[in-house]
Amino acid sequence: MADPRAAARVIASLPTGVPLVALETLSGHLDGVREAVGLGVGRVFEIVEQIDRAAKPFHQPLTQEFLEAGTDRPGITSRIAHVESNFWDCLARAYRMLLESHETGNPAAQALRRQIPLAAARSIRAFNLHLKWNLMRYAPVNASLWGSLARVYSIAESHQVATAEVEVYPGPWGLSTVRREMLKALMLSISSTDALPRSRIEIAERICAQFSEFFLLQNQLEVGAHFRFDIGEDAPPARAIGAGAPTATERFFGPGGAAPHLRKLAEDIQACGAVPSTVNLGGTYPMHAVLQVLEHLSRYWSPTPPVRRENRRNSGETIEVVRGFKNVLAAIDAGQFSWGGETKACEEWSVLDESPTGLGAVLPAGLAGPLSIGALVGLRYTDEGAAWAVGIVRRIGMAEQARRRAGLELLSRGAMRVELSPRQADGRPSGPAAARVSALLLPSASDNSIGRITVRLAVPPRVFYLRGIHSIMLFGADYLLAPKEPIEEADDYVIGEYRLLPLTD
Repeated sequence: MADPRAAARVIASLPTGVPLVALETLSGHLDGVREAVGLGVGRVFEIVEQIDRAAKPFHQPLTQEFLEAGTDRPGITSRIAHVESNFWDCLARAYRMLLESHETGNPAAQALRRQIPLAAARSIRAFNLHLKWNLMRYAPVNASLWGSLARVYSIAESHQVATAEVEVYPGPWGLSTVRREMLKALMLSISSTDALPRSRIEIAERICAQFSEFFLLQNQLEVGAHFRFDIGEDAPPARAIGAGAPTATERFFGPGGAAPHLRKLAEDIQACGAVPSTVNLGGTYPMHAVLQVLEHLSRYWSPTPPVRRENRRNSGETIEVVRGFKNVLAAIDAGQFSWGGETKACEEWSVLDESPTGLGAVLPAGLAGPLSIGALVGLRYTDEGAAWAVGIVRRIGMAEQARRRAGLELLSRGAMRVELSPRQADGRPSGPAAARVSALLLPSASDNSIGRITVRLAVPPRVFYLRGIHSIMLFGADYLLAPKEPIEEADDYVIGEYRLLPLTD
């Protein structure tokens, strides 16, 4: 890459039809540039820019493939996330190296003085994208990331260019400042993305970018800047709760005036049924997904942090867990069952804490298949022989020894498998018995929902959205089911509330 002609040949020879390999190749060249001896600083900057440009066409298709693959192709999603995360880390550190070569007083680097705002903004943006890819695979964020962000931002502050407007990259969304780039990363990090599905994390990162002009980053704590970050430490940002007098290296940040704009965007989406063209989300997403992210961000950006509805007590118990709508049905129906007649499909999770409506647990090492936010699980305590409960995965994080940690919301502690029978419009039976649909009846843990005129059912998505007419038998009586709005939905299930209408022959 030292010779411009050779570098051009290297870029031209990239396997453009295989984005993963191309991006891995470019990451290797970035590592090589950082380790090279005898290259002039100006030439290094040119090479890093050239690699940066060459990688641009590969990011969007890889992101799309990652999001579309979901949990069905864990191998490819894991590799995409690793390659993307590594590339952005390599790129960020390359731009940081250029900044630090200037700060060390290297005479050859003085020509970069005018490029400090650009190099700093690009470095922080790349670190932010490295952060996003770690969050999208629910991986721990290394403390060195915060130290790197702090160092780059400190350099920009020391040269008084943190607020200087610069064209980070050509294009309609290219203008920014070092401070805005820093705020994008800081606000994303405090947005509790461990409670969001992967596609929602992508939306959250884009919304942080969209509204970054309204965010605050300053030396004093105040309303709208109620989080803290120390540019003299390798520590993650946090809420500024009980903080004393600020130190010279402490900075306070927050959503500033973004809240009204979040509300306005939500109102516009609801009014027109689509995301306005003035909002750049980097792709097309369902309206309800964007609204859910906006509502999530408004909660976690507020001065008062969200709190659990109930306190949890410590627990050292073990639970049996099955994952996925079909497996939950099978577990509740059979009690004890086998996978293919050979291996028991239950996993043993260790409970850390629990309350009547939720629990936190550590998953076994070498978990078979990925875990996703919104996944339906069945669970029961191993030492009680209790009935199966049903819950939803609400958070995913990391525990000790690189084991997964999950936060579950419990929907029902006595779920029942039921059969829904197809009916004609006049209520008469329709089709053979084989056309019946298996569903989960989810009695509420807080009231006697079986005795009410409405029930909660988990059903296959096609059953809910095709609006077919079905009946259910409960305690010897037949009822027609009138579906209301969905309460929860995922790829393999929809939880909806149904009105029970007495069925008379």
